[in-house]
Amino acid sequence: MKRKLFITLILIIALGSLSSCFKMTSTKDTPEPAVTVIYVTATNMPVPENNVGVQPTRVKATAVPPTAIPPTAIPPTPVPTTIPEPESVPYYTEEFNEVPDNWYYDVLSGNEDKADITVNKGVLTFDINDYHTYAYVFYEDWTYEDVYLETSAKNRGYNNNMTSLVCRYSDEGFYEVNIKNDGMYDMYVYTPGYGYKRLYNGGSLHIKTGQQSNVFAMTCIGDEINLYVNGYLERSVTDTYHDLPEGQVGVGVSSLGTIPIKVDIDYVTISTP
Repeated sequence: MKRKLFITLILIIALGSLSSCFKMTSTKDTPEPAVTVIYVTATNMPVPENNVGVQPTRVKATAVPPTAIPPTAIPPTPVPTTIPEPESVPYYTEEFNEVPDNWYYDVLSGNEDKADITVNKGVLTFDINDYHTYAYVFYEDWTYEDVYLETSAKNRGYNNNMTSLVCRYSDEGFYEVNIKNDGMYDMYVYTPGYGYKRLYNGGSLHIKTGQQSNVFAMTCIGDEINLYVNGYLERSVTDTYHDLPEGQVGVGVSSLGTIPIKVDIDYVTISTP
């Protein structure tokens, strides 16, 4: 179930914490997908140019009924049956200067009562206090087929955690890259009923370990998934087995075998690849 981030802020003021949960499990074995790994030497790569490609899709907002008007001697002004949608753009940088009302969060696995996601002073903070808990935020206004996604993450807890980027998130599955704070990373595809399938895993000398900041990015272009670490193209993987449609983009933070985990997200950039 989607949960609005603005609710997070209200409950933090009133109660001091907020969380949510949605579980994903992998129980079935399937034939290994036809995956081609493109081995590349990590090179200092500029952020991809904004080129016009497959256009994103605007997600329609649900109509909200008008608020009842109290009785009065003066005839009330007619109230529209729907509330106009706020201005929204497919490509921009969210800096979390305030709680965005078009992002929602989910805890996809783990203890929902031990994962807090807050916005304060231009920072989106993931505070996780239980093992193997995976929390995410997603931009709900648009869906994308081809997209560039970038975030800056600062580790403020233990060194055993993951920062995730997700593209094409829908009921039919998604692609995800997980960058661990110990220098390792994984690239996955997820499909319902089959769960996670690893496309590639490896290590990077460009990941800054410890309590430092890193800039991570991914692109989803056709059947090619690319991972960038601090400006370097770290790995390209081609997946010709799964045909995932367009979907939402998001970022996440996960705990593993050590707690507490605290990671600050300074911004999320959504752009053309």
